[in-house]
Amino acid sequence: MSTDDSAVITPAATRFHCVGSVAALRGGQPISASVDGRTIAIFAVDDGVVATSGTCPHAGGPLHEGEVDGKVLTCPWHGWTFNLESGVCEDDPCMKLERYAVRIEGDDILVGL
Repeated sequence: MSTDDSAVITPAATRFHCVGSVAALRGGQPISASVDGRTIAIFAVDDGVVATSGTCPHAGGPLHEGEVDGKVLTCPWHGWTFNLESGVCEDDPCMKLERYAVRIEGDDILVGL
């Protein structure tokens, strides 16, 4: 799997944390991880990996339990949809998921915070 994190600006002071394996993500289910007190959701999108905040900005739903269709994530609690490439909510464009830089090293998925 490759990553396209061109939409994510990575500050120089970013530390990368291992959050899971590519093999586990290929199993079809998103991954949830806790890093530095933040809940992170990791998704396989096309041929890449996307990491976002793990809770829905609408009502705090667990996004790793949501349904992914192509590049669109649907929150499991109220059905709000988010474009995983941009993070923008399709139901309210003023709402946006925080996205994180992703690196793949071997089978490890690393997320930058």
